[in-house]
Amino acid sequence: MMRRSTVLAVAAAAACLVGLVGCDDDAAPAASPPVSATAAPAASTPEAAPTPTPTPTPTPTPTATATAVATTAGGAIDPEKALALAEKTPYAATQDFTTEGGALSAVTKARVNLNGPVRSGRLTESMSVGGSDLLGDAGDGGPTVVVTDDGTTYIRNGGSWRTSPLGDRIPDYHGYAKALLGVGPSARKGMEDCDGTPCFHLSGTLDLERMKAVEPEQYKLYKSKGVAAFQLDQWIDAQGRTVRYDRKTELRGVPMRTHGTFRDFGPVEKVGAPV
Repeated sequence: MMRRSTVLAVAAAAACLVGLVGCDDDAAPAASPPVSATAAPAASTPEAAPTPTPTPTPTPTPTATATAVATTAGGAIDPEKALALAEKTPYAATQDFTTEGGALSAVTKARVNLNGPVRSGRLTESMSVGGSDLLGDAGDGGPTVVVTDDGTTYIRNGGSWRTSPLGDRIPDYHGYAKALLGVGPSARKGMEDCDGTPCFHLSGTLDLERMKAVEPEQYKLYKSKGVAAFQLDQWIDAQGRTVRYDRKTELRGVPMRTHGTFRDFGPVEKVGAPV
């Protein structure tokens, strides 16, 4: 039987593994300004010279911009070029993650903005140990964590919201993929299919120090528990966006795994403070 202290340690670790969900405040399109029509005065002089017919000015045809992708001539994804593309293009994505470890089970459903100056979004998460709910207020389907566009983090506790000092509730997944590339050629596992999306699989063991700049709060937690390294698998598409993510480590002898997917990519969405 797992000791209670171990269960609580695992729960504390998983509590930091959060994502974001439910961004539903799409901006409404701005209304076009009204165009006022001025009636031309009727001609009063019978012998007025005829008005020449104006030559219409041709309207330029907009040039369609294809979505940039980073592939080789054979259609394979170039991971370095793909990540360079994503680095310049902030985007929104729906995230579905599961964390498992011993008796602990946690699910995070999220809508996040990634690769911008601030990683923002809304999440709904549930967490239990041995079947006992640890969050209590997540059953109504509403968000439990909100990170706004100015970087403020709000946590819902008992129905009310409070700000949180933790600033990295959404990891830098792009930074993790770049860290895997830094491992060298052995991390490049090649092309794979991710539910119909061509992806490039990156995989390797990362020293814990690689996490410091990507997920500082998680780094502090793992450091305090004596974690030295972790196994990471990540799948990116031709635009450098993470499609699948799978991280494994061990916390006080208990195997921990956080894995899931990103989908429904789109433009960055506005995230304001919860009300």
